[in-house]
Amino acid sequence: MRIFFLFLFFNVSSCFTQNIEFDYLPQNKDSLEKYVNEVNDKKIKKFGDNYQKKIRENIQERKAAFLNKISDSSFVFNKRITAYLNTILKEIYTSNPEINNNDFYFLIDKSQLPNAACYGNGIFTVNLGLFKFVNSDDELAYILCHEIAHYVLEHNDKSLLNYFETLNSKENKKKIKVLKNQKYGKRKAYSELIEDLSYNFLMRSQEVEIEADSLGFLIYRNTKFNNNASITSLKNLELSDKLLFNEDPKLKENFNFENYPFKDAWIKKDETLFDITKSSDDFILDKDSLSSHPSIPLRIKKLNFLINKKTNSIVENTNELNEIKKLVSFISISNFIDTNKLDMAFYQSLVMYNQKLIDSKMYAEIMSKLLKKTYELKENHTFGRYVSPIYPFSDELYLNDVKQFLNNLELKNIRKIGLSFCLSNEEIMKNNKEFNEILNYFKSLNH
Repeated sequence: MRIFFLFLFFNVSSCFTQNIEFDYLPQNKDSLEKYVNEVNDKKIKKFGDNYQKKIRENIQERKAAFLNKISDSSFVFNKRITAYLNTILKEIYTSNPEINNNDFYFLIDKSQLPNAACYGNGIFTVNLGLFKFVNSDDELAYILCHEIAHYVLEHNDKSLLNYFETLNSKENKKKIKVLKNQKYGKRKAYSELIEDLSYNFLMRSQEVEIEADSLGFLIYRNTKFNNNASITSLKNLELSDKLLFNEDPKLKENFNFENYPFKDAWIKKDETLFDITKSSDDFILDKDSLSSHPSIPLRIKKLNFLINKKTNSIVENTNELNEIKKLVSFISISNFIDTNKLDMAFYQSLVMYNQKLIDSKMYAEIMSKLLKKTYELKENHTFGRYVSPIYPFSDELYLNDVKQFLNNLELKNIRKIGLSFCLSNEEIMKNNKEFNEILNYFKSLNH
């Protein structure tokens, strides 16, 4: 599935498609699937006879789920992002020749969460969202070293084995047997057992992250990258859950026109204060997993012991990283529209324009088409399929503002906003055929 920044909602002109080519499916899908099968077969053979059948079943289930992710377009494939990532990985590999990276395969997950992951079989994923939150090549390099450390320390394998050993321990088997024979309070006792097991696994998870930090830093220290970036990368991840979709889109500034001023009613929140059936964020964010599990202050404290305080100051964004951030934002907009997330496409476009990541012409092209699509969806009573509800307990404050704005707009408002927006950009877009068609579309609606 090759994408030349083609939106399902609409086609885009050539000026918007330059250098934005990416795929949702790998060109070598068959060889990638063969690789996944091979590394998982190797993983199964590593385990002994204990729980062999259950472990094999678990690994096969995970493999099937991963192959489904590939088929379901959960990843994006872009040559420039891959080349940038490989440049950093090459430095890590060259500086650490003792690490066997023959089975390593890094994939770019289209998720907006700033995270990376090690699957324990040589497969790693780096989320699109992570590129937005790192401030230098150095910070990204440390996160990659951290994930490679998970692989070297076999944390995934040990966690899997520990899971089955814990569930099948004599102590827990005895507790489960007692629960089955218990006449009253069975549900509460079972919940307490699960809570206790979950707590133990959480504590183990924290230990695992600290171990990966330590070995990851030793791997990282061998490279040319700045040691102090290991600390700033963790601090950024700690802050990331508060920053995701929390950049002000400046709705009033962008939709306030001389002939049709912005109305506060467009962003007025509903009177309903509580909706206990829908209390999660749009992405159902697991904030603990986002920041590589809890206790980042503790991890930073332990990591500081390994760092030479005389290292140089942190290197700022390279030009290439700045371009990668811009490219990631473009791909995100395309993905939001391809997956029918109109509100997020609106939000991302506004933020990119406010941050001068796109120029006025490109912004006019994107936004005019989004406004036209919004009108069509509302007119056809299908708008709710493309803009999710507003959740009162959500942390995604500014994204919620965009949702509120889009939900509050009536057809008469969109007609006038669409026309005012197009007229305000008519001069700079006079040679853009598609834009002028949308301008005439809104003119006809207002007549």
